[in-house]
Amino acid sequence: MARFVAIHHVPGITEEEFRAKLSAVRQWRPDRRTTILKVYGDLEHGRLISECEAAEQAHFEDWIKLVGWPAESIYKVGLICQVGNIWEV
Repeated sequence: MARFVAIHHVPGITEEEFRAKLSAVRQWRPDRRTTILKVYGDLEHGRLISECEAAEQAHFEDWIKLVGWPAESIYKVGLICQVGNIWEV
């Protein structure tokens, strides 16, 4: 499965709106092709970063449309480093 991250600018988003959009994605899996891994939020500046595993970028884009947070950019992840461990995706 490929991994992608998207950067969103959602000015004025509140914590309630953030929670409501994400609670709609029960189990973090909007469909069997896509798993939303994490969404980071800097609500003060209206910046969000979402991370997803999907067979192809179009599946992630479908989820982005579903939540209504336009992506300024989307990147395919090639390498990950987490707590000192590095692996290729």
